[in-house]
Amino acid sequence: MGAKRELKFALEKFWKGDISEQDLLNVAGSVEKEAWALQSNIDHVTVGDHYLYDNVLSWTEFLGLFPKRFQNCKAGLPRMFAMARGIDGSPALSMKKWITSNYHYMVPEVGEYSMT
Repeated sequence: MGAKRELKFALEKFWKGDISEQDLLNVAGSVEKEAWALQSNIDHVTVGDHYLYDNVLSWTEFLGLFPKRFQNCKAGLPRMFAMARGIDGSPALSMKKWITSNYHYMVPEVGEYSMT
C-alpha cells in the first residue's frame, strides 16, 4: 500500500471521483516501483504481491468469472470495484476472513457466472 499508505488513499480518492483511473494507476505504479527498489538488494523477492484491492478479486476479474449481476459493468477496474463495493441493484461479493489473520478477501461466487 506504500510506506505512507499512498495506494489506500488513492483508492479512496478514486472511489469518490476525486482522481482519474490513470491517476490511480500512476500511484499504484509508483508504490510498486518503490517496493521493487526496497527488495533490490536482498536474495529473494516476492512475485505477484501487488494488487490494487484484493488478490482473489483481481483473479476473479482477470479470469472473467464474475457473477451475472455485474455483466453490464465495463471490464477491468470498473467491474472489479463494482464487485468489491457493490452498485445499485447488485450487492458486492461477500468477504471472508483468511484463517486467523486480519486479512479479508472477496469470495468468488461459484455457479452461474458470465465470462467475457
